[in-house]
Amino acid sequence: MSATPSLLEALKQRGIRVTPQRAIILNAVEQMHGHMTAEQIYDQVQRVNSYINLATVYRTLELLRQLDLVTEADMGAGAMHYALHTHATHHHAVCRTCGRSIEFPHELLTPLIDALHNRYQFRADADHIVIFGWCDDCASHLPPVQT
Repeated sequence: MSATPSLLEALKQRGIRVTPQRAIILNAVEQMHGHMTAEQIYDQVQRVNSYINLATVYRTLELLRQLDLVTEADMGAGAMHYALHTHATHHHAVCRTCGRSIEFPHELLTPLIDALHNRYQFRADADHIVIFGWCDDCASHLPPVQT
């Protein structure tokens, strides 16, 4: 198995050596659908080569994050999640009860980001924001809010 030419080329263009282990990890990353933890990527890698350890997966993911080829997000599940940085900037709303994650476009946060800059001279690092709350199904089981 081989990773997409774009990921391989991105590393080579930056002068980074692509070892056989990295190629396997890159292939697993390329095949991700949505966000995955390092452990989930490691499970995919183990199917190809059981000698690649979890530390190597973490180091490779960190390298890819530094090169802006993957994004890293805390989705509230106790482990960082990674996704290819190949599509438009987006964010997530995550239900605190059931864990459901809803992806929404960056444009919804643009007014807030602009207000932070204009009113408070603060430049938000808003490549990937996760907002926690409750989906309608779970919210219907919450006690009423006291005002």
